[in-house]
Amino acid sequence: MKIVLADLGVTIGGRTLVDDVSLSLTRGARTALVGASGAGKSLTCAALAGTLAPAASVTGSLTIEGTDGPDGPEGPGRNLLRIPAARRPRSARAALVQQDPATALHPLIRVGDQVAAAARAAGYGRREAPVRAQALLRRVGIDPALAERVPGRLSGGQRQRVAVALALAAEPVLLLADEPTTALDVVARAELLAVLDDVTASAPEDPRAAPAASGAVPAPAASGAVPAPAAPGAVPAPALLLVTHDLAAAALCDEIVVLHQGRVIERGPARRVITGPEHPVTRAMCSAAREETLAGALAAIEARADITDHSVREIIGPIAPAEVRA
Repeated sequence: MKIVLADLGVTIGGRTLVDDVSLSLTRGARTALVGASGAGKSLTCAALAGTLAPAASVTGSLTIEGTDGPDGPEGPGRNLLRIPAARRPRSARAALVQQDPATALHPLIRVGDQVAAAARAAGYGRREAPVRAQALLRRVGIDPALAERVPGRLSGGQRQRVAVALALAAEPVLLLADEPTTALDVVARAELLAVLDDVTASAPEDPRAAPAASGAVPAPAASGAVPAPAAPGAVPAPALLLVTHDLAAAALCDEIVVLHQGRVIERGPARRVITGPEHPVTRAMCSAAREETLAGALAAIEARADITDHSVREIIGPIAPAEVRA
């Protein structure tokens, strides 16, 4: 399945803020949308999610290719760009992980119950939904004991991982992560990126598949719930669009797309964009990112300080460059 955004344009108040942006996103693939603040990243993300403000004027198209048939009047092949998230078909479902998990989590409800409720909304039955929630929370590194807590009793990194589990409970074809690491410390940031890497590589088993395999009849869904589709085996991994200004985080992805003033100025495999940027803006971003790393800080110290006996690098040891996805 492929999600195709073609020639997106977003105009608000007479100003064109996104112009001619195109993306092709495949399930299990990871794309980073990179740029400085105000580049149009979040507006592009909102267009994909179906959450643009009503005041926004939108042009272009968003289509789903490779599905198994129509899913309502706005099924595969139809332009979904102007259709709000709540009216989009199941085959085009996108889930958004925002910078602040407080926007997604209810402050007074236990996080395990919130993920289970999202699984129920996705079509899981009364008995399967808690099982699905537990599997998702384990997948993002949340201990079962923590699932009994309300969001305020979790750390910022834990809340963000719960937000990922909540998004995955919707079984989206597209997982949108809009600056998810911005408010996290370096340890929580690394943990969250590892989670995003894992959940978009594969997916946990669907608890609805086990009864079917044994010949038993699955428990019926609660009244009013969407019927659960037959889905033996693992749930397919979603496509990931990581919206970030952090090139080190973007190295998680297969492809990097660079936005500047609402337009795509460069795109390509992550390794090529990071190690051999072509556009001057991308080169400046890569240079700034290198200076922000620990290796860059040590180089600056060595360049400015009068160190006579031993260099900083000799004292601390060599620092290997971070691996970049090929």
